[in-house]
Amino acid sequence: MSQDAELVGHQQKERSGSGDADAVGASSDALVASKSEDSVRAEGAERSGVADGNGGETVFDFDILSPACPSRTVLRHVVDRWTPLVVTVLADGPSRFGELRSRIGGVTPKVLTQTLRSMERDGLVTRTQLPGVPPRVDYELTDLGRSLQAPIGALRTWIQDNSAQILAHRESYDAIGS
Repeated sequence: MSQDAELVGHQQKERSGSGDADAVGASSDALVASKSEDSVRAEGAERSGVADGNGGETVFDFDILSPACPSRTVLRHVVDRWTPLVVTVLADGPSRFGELRSRIGGVTPKVLTQTLRSMERDGLVTRTQLPGVPPRVDYELTDLGRSLQAPIGALRTWIQDNSAQILAHRESYDAIGS
């Protein structure tokens, strides 16, 4: 049986409730780990694609809990360590690289560059190079990027409201030595 057929079979068993869920998860995880991110994303999109019935575009049924679903890469990019901070800074308006770096404490130039490129690739930010010596580069949220402001703001508020309680629980847990 091919790996693709095996994965689809395991996913069908998992959905129907038959089969050992741990074995299914382990097989799916091993298969996903053995493939490149792009091939898994493409295969997940193909498997989850459903024609709209009118000869139009394919409509995707994204399932973030499925290891092969391309929405997993979106989730990973949106909730990585730096993206929420970049969105928070750019919510105030366009910013240059140096301004971003100084407002987001602790990020290295390399990591900030990678984060901005990833966000640009995902359509969350635009990069505009203006003429001059040295050239000026501005980063700005797109409409899609601005749509992240509310969820990230809600998460930020939740973190600020609950951090003291979480830190107290962490300290208590660590004191027990577990």
